[in-house]
Amino acid sequence: MVCYVARIKVYINSVELSTLDFVDPLSLGHACDQPGERISSGIKHMPKRSSGFISEEEKKAIDLVEQISRENGLNYEIIDLARAGSMTRLKFVLKGWKVPVISIENETIIGLPTKEQLESILRREHAC
Repeated sequence: MVCYVARIKVYINSVELSTLDFVDPLSLGHACDQPGERISSGIKHMPKRSSGFISEEEKKAIDLVEQISRENGLNYEIIDLARAGSMTRLKFVLKGWKVPVISIENETIIGLPTKEQLESILRREHAC
């Protein structure tokens, strides 16, 4: 019986920054203005842009999975919780998982794994 890993999933959570993260609304405007009311009210409603900021641990997890996938001819998928569906986010909240999370078939690794851990899981999944 030949088994294969359908896809390795890497869950991350990117951070979206707004202009309020970089701007002091009290320093904007003319001295006669009341910046706490007029200026910041306009900035608060500016649309957020996706920044793609992720932690170093998440970057390392992605790089590791990318390397393992390339070496073994496997596919992988990066799932960003910031853009994921509500059921996926709810699963993380209920289980208390913190990113990065790597899922291979029925195995889940929470946090940054070693290359040996991933290879061990792949061998077990291939063995069926």
